[in-house]
Amino acid sequence: MAYAAVTSLMETLNLHFLQSQPRFPLQHKQQIVSLHQNLGFLQEILEKSEMAYNKSGMKDLEADMRDIAFKAEERIEMELSNIYLQSSSIEEVCLFRLHGILNEAVKQTDYLKKKLNKIKSKQQFAKGPSILGRMRQRGLLLGSTSSQPADPERENNITVNKYSKNTSIKLDSKMVGCNEEFKTIMDQLTQQSTQQLQVVSIVGMGGIGKTTLARKVYEDSSITLYFDKRAWITMSQEYNKEQMLQCLIGCVNAASRDELQSNELHEQRQRNSKENLRKLLMGQRYFIVMDDIWSTTAWDSLQGCFPDDNNGSRIVLTSRLKEVAEYANSGNSTINMPFLDANESWNLYCNVFGQTKFVLVFEQIGRDIVKNCKGLPLAITLVASLLSKTEENVEKWNNVAKSVIGDSNEACSRVLYLSYNQLPHHLKACFLYFGVFPEDYEISVKKLVRLWAAEGFLRAVEHMNLEEVATECLQDLVDRSLVIVGKHNYNGKIKTIRMHDLLRDLCVREARSENLLNVIEKDYYGFVERPVNVCPWISIKPGCHKVSMLSYNFHSLHSVDHTDLRIAVVLCHFKLLRVVDMELRHGRNSEYEMLYMKHLIHLRYLALSISKSASSLTLKFFEHWNMQSFIVRGYSVILDSSDALEIWKMPLLRNFYMDIIPFTLKASKVVHKNIETISWLSPECCREDLFTRTPNLKKLGIQGKRYFENENSNGFYNFMHLGQLEKLSIKRWHFKLWDRDIQWGTSFLPNLKKLKFFETSFPWSDMGLIGMLPNLKVLKLINACEGKKWEPCVGGFRQLKRLVIECRNLEDWNVEGDHFPVLQHLELSCCSSLREIPIAFADIITLELIQLSGCWYSVLTSAKCIQVEQQRYGNDTLFVRSKYIQH
Repeated sequence: MAYAAVTSLMETLNLHFLQSQPRFPLQHKQQIVSLHQNLGFLQEILEKSEMAYNKSGMKDLEADMRDIAFKAEERIEMELSNIYLQSSSIEEVCLFRLHGILNEAVKQTDYLKKKLNKIKSKQQFAKGPSILGRMRQRGLLLGSTSSQPADPERENNITVNKYSKNTSIKLDSKMVGCNEEFKTIMDQLTQQSTQQLQVVSIVGMGGIGKTTLARKVYEDSSITLYFDKRAWITMSQEYNKEQMLQCLIGCVNAASRDELQSNELHEQRQRNSKENLRKLLMGQRYFIVMDDIWSTTAWDSLQGCFPDDNNGSRIVLTSRLKEVAEYANSGNSTINMPFLDANESWNLYCNVFGQTKFVLVFEQIGRDIVKNCKGLPLAITLVASLLSKTEENVEKWNNVAKSVIGDSNEACSRVLYLSYNQLPHHLKACFLYFGVFPEDYEISVKKLVRLWAAEGFLRAVEHMNLEEVATECLQDLVDRSLVIVGKHNYNGKIKTIRMHDLLRDLCVREARSENLLNVIEKDYYGFVERPVNVCPWISIKPGCHKVSMLSYNFHSLHSVDHTDLRIAVVLCHFKLLRVVDMELRHGRNSEYEMLYMKHLIHLRYLALSISKSASSLTLKFFEHWNMQSFIVRGYSVILDSSDALEIWKMPLLRNFYMDIIPFTLKASKVVHKNIETISWLSPECCREDLFTRTPNLKKLGIQGKRYFENENSNGFYNFMHLGQLEKLSIKRWHFKLWDRDIQWGTSFLPNLKKLKFFETSFPWSDMGLIGMLPNLKVLKLINACEGKKWEPCVGGFRQLKRLVIECRNLEDWNVEGDHFPVLQHLELSCCSSLREIPIAFADIITLELIQLSGCWYSVLTSAKCIQVEQQRYGNDTLFVRSKYIQH
């Protein structure tokens, strides 16, 4: 993980020494510059070159780069902590040590540069075994380029040695599941009216069955009859264009295989293979499968060989990379491979066994194992194959059950490893970072990109902040099918993600082997010795109830659902912490716990979630120059408003969230351009001076007190100074929407996309003003309006896509078809006075969902009437969902 270590050290040097006004100016700045330049050279080499893992020793050299960078960064940060926190009498000693550390780091990186240049001069970069070659050398990959499926995802013959010696198992290739996907592909191949050449793309993670689905299509009798010529090639990551062409020619023209006996004809074919293939396909209705394609370059190198004679020819390709699949397809929707459900998983297991009935005890063991395979076909196949060759003895099957998950994961990892190992260097740390989260954990994208930005392994990109860089990296991993998309936002952006357990296991194993991650799985009492290899990431698994912490330095601490970890232990002993992400359920926290925060000068991300059962926590702020995100959730948190001003001493702060009784924040004396999120502020803070000094604020939460109605009632007018605001949430603040100076529909909140009102108690007529906001996409009204009647204004809500209403008073709702012209989702909850949804919603052709909860049955009936009307207009995509309907 040399790239992550080098990039992190460069970011540390930049933060502390290389700013226009450095926080810590050194007399020997040239040392810093030289070290930074050396690191930049190493970073560039890692980005642009494939490391040759051969006799040149590149693997060892990359490990040296990682260890040198991590060690130098740890020592530099420790001395900086000593300088900032100790008395001036010790400062000279610390400065002397810091000078020595920097000098040593320069010498070490000079040595690394010379070694890299020596290797480069011998032209050993990218000449050693490629990733596939390395995997074959290490026994991690089976198969090679051929005219039939041949990598681990496709291999039919697997030898299992653990429980039966030299036993070759023939796996049943019959596909289970994916019936809809199969039908869709068959329709696109044979039923589409267009006669132009079409490409159909299948995308999904390794081992999920892309090749099996493609093979079923390829071998279907109707395909054999429909097409004149068929050909199958397996591309893989390591491919040779000429070999691919020869393979295609051999498939298309079986007779040509005899001609290959002649060297003369073979040489001629080699010279003209591209043209020969075109001639063979010309005038034929052909069907080509290009399996396991890894790059757009590979597609570009071959697509010119396929003539388009407008006769219905088709190409199917499979890829793990969404980018490649979408690049090649012909406007058809990409076929995304799903995981098997429980029934399909069991059916596949039975198919491999060749039987469907088992003795009850063996069936239960088998079902438990299949459940742990999480719907991944390759894992199920390998597990079933192993058990099918194991004697039906309960003890033996239980032994297999205890160990086979690890075995199947290891076998699946031979496939998954390829997807990981081919990642660019800058994405590998991002991928391995998923190991800090528990299994089956749904991860907020917003949280993840903030964590990545804080860890320091992302390279800065001009004109982009680190969270934007992180978002692009995450999208790249999604496109490579390495993470699974969970929920989407109103605008189609990814809201949550998760990772298949087998991929997460790979993350944990690789992160541990790279000395990046230590997962604490057992209870620790007291401190343990400092290990030889220090891991920067620590993850405490749920269920570790007694952890006194490890006595060595690390960068980030992740603890989900922890029950007995005191804040003071973390903040007092670990001065190099950058990231603290903790959920505390029953922690004992004294009034002075947060005083220890002053020790953490390197802290960049702090997120504490404290349950109601935990004792109260008094927050204190200090001068955290590197802090980017400060997030505290829990009503047992106490904050003195006078301390809130300290956040202005955090110049890099982007996200400030306090889920407590609203706090008061006075304006800074200077403009803070970095801060983008503040929640929850008291209404009295809604003043011009605060908003003009936070000009890039994008998300804001305002919360009033439940029984106070006159808290700065004119403050809403000051939102006119927040031209970049995108999300606004307001709770229990009674204010005036109307003001003759507000330019509704033009300059007032021009970028606001999402607006939430909770218990705001203004009349429904004021919604006419809200409807004039030019870019509003989502509006949530939770007991927000008073009155029984709402008559929306013509011309309002021109961009609104989602409307959520929870209101017991709304009785009469008069809507015309052009009131919400692009609405997609309508959600009504606890609208106990409303008897029907206006039939005019049937005129909104963009409507996709009506969701009801706690409404009258008559409201559901009106929703179904709207659905029927929409179907008359040809819109079959409108769904009606309901729960807790009252009769």
